[in-house]
Amino acid sequence: MGKRERITYLELLRGILIIAVVAIHTTSFSVTKLTTGSTLYPLYYIVNVGCNFAVPGFLFLSALLLFYHYDGRQLSWLSFYKKRIKKVVVPYLFWSLFYAAYYTYDHGLPLEQGWHRFWSNLPLGNNYEHLYFMIIIAQFYLLFPLFMLLQKIPVLKRHPLVFGIAIQLAIYLLNYYVWHMDEIGTFIGSYMLYLYLGAYAAKKMREKGVRQAFGSGAGWMSAAFIAAAAVYIGQKWLQTAAPHWVPQPYLSYMNKLSEGLYFSLACLFLLQLARKFRQGSPLYKILFSLGTYSYGIYLLHPFFLLLWREYVQQTGPFSYHLLVWAGGALSILLSWTIVKAVSRTPLAPYIVGESAK
Repeated sequence: MGKRERITYLELLRGILIIAVVAIHTTSFSVTKLTTGSTLYPLYYIVNVGCNFAVPGFLFLSALLLFYHYDGRQLSWLSFYKKRIKKVVVPYLFWSLFYAAYYTYDHGLPLEQGWHRFWSNLPLGNNYEHLYFMIIIAQFYLLFPLFMLLQKIPVLKRHPLVFGIAIQLAIYLLNYYVWHMDEIGTFIGSYMLYLYLGAYAAKKMREKGVRQAFGSGAGWMSAAFIAAAAVYIGQKWLQTAAPHWVPQPYLSYMNKLSEGLYFSLACLFLLQLARKFRQGSPLYKILFSLGTYSYGIYLLHPFFLLLWREYVQQTGPFSYHLLVWAGGALSILLSWTIVKAVSRTPLAPYIVGESAK
């Protein structure tokens, strides 16, 4: 079989998603520290919660690409895993050690204690708060042969999204009533809906072509995305501003439903949006470059936010808000610049996992 058509506009989707990731991390400290009565608290909250589609979006994108390129083909699993070990495992070990070393230095821990902390935090990506994503994506790659085996079942191959919804619901109910997993956010089962949404998108692209798939229905998709965002953010706000809502038993079901609907619509809406950017425009070039280097930016930018909050961020009413957003902008700019430079060196595969092209 010939090589399948490259989906170039997916780099733009990556660019949008990495901006959303940085926005979450930029506003997270303010959402935690400010009171709900603060004048700009709703802005921080809306940005922070509204961008929560970022990690599901990256998983959707990873699944889309793998199902698009590999479904229906003979695959050399040795070659597949050699590439993923270099792309995921080695950079994960490097950045886990990097953040653990900084924590050990910053907190004045004895080397032995810091080393023990590094190893104990390694299995679940706890050496820094964003590294849990690496654990999720590693699980997906590890289980990909099973995904490919399931794709041989005709009904599943025809209706991947229905299967994704069903298995996501089953895992949610099992955890809610039986498992009670504390680290459910690092379990690949929590994201089955978005992985099979990626399989669904890949199926449409193979059938209709990468430019024709998802090319219609922009009006209703935009309206559905906005409505789902309003419901999701509104529910999250009630839990924060009016916590007496939280104990209501039915809220867990409603929250999971609104979350799944919003994140899924965000994936499809942003996919549709990405393909509409005019090629060669300044915004196209910026998003394309951010998407190309998004993997390294994801790994590096929290370090600059950490330094910014520790050494630059002030608490004055005006300077605080100005510096919050300046720190976010600077973190993505510095990370972008450094990753671009590193990508031109032999160290790139071991630090940014060959994410840059």
